[in-house]
Amino acid sequence: MNISRILTIVCLCALMASPVFAQNAPGGAPAQGAQQGAVPAAQGAPGGAGGGGADMPQTKSFKVDAFVSSVDADKDGQMTVEEFKAAGLNDRMFKTPPFCDPSGDKKISKKEMMECKLPEALDMNKDGTLTLEEVLAYEKTTLGKTRGPGEPTPE
Repeated sequence: MNISRILTIVCLCALMASPVFAQNAPGGAPAQGAQQGAVPAAQGAPGGAGGGGADMPQTKSFKVDAFVSSVDADKDGQMTVEEFKAAGLNDRMFKTPPFCDPSGDKKISKKEMMECKLPEALDMNKDGTLTLEEVLAYEKTTLGKTRGPGEPTPE
């Protein structure tokens, strides 16, 4: 292979990669020549910090006191898989994204629940507070359509 052929290949590779570099400029600012009208991921664009991909719901954190006190039957400050099921909920928050149990101890504390990014649609009345009733309604209406293999649809 001669030098001109190598340079041609390198230039073509650089040319093909330039749109990727233009959209991912260091420092978070769009690079010169970046796609016009693009919303930076940190501002809630699909796939960014505010949510999942194009078909993933937008997420947020909620006030969770009412939810935790409704689910935490033994009032030890930890919600277990068993308490979730006893409250009529599935155990999805323990094992699938958003992974509200990052420690993997099969218990979700109030702090973990507050830090967990959950779908905005959970807050049915849009007051910023999560309740057991809202989560049950969400599971029945929304998650029933997107259950994982072997997961029962809530009644």
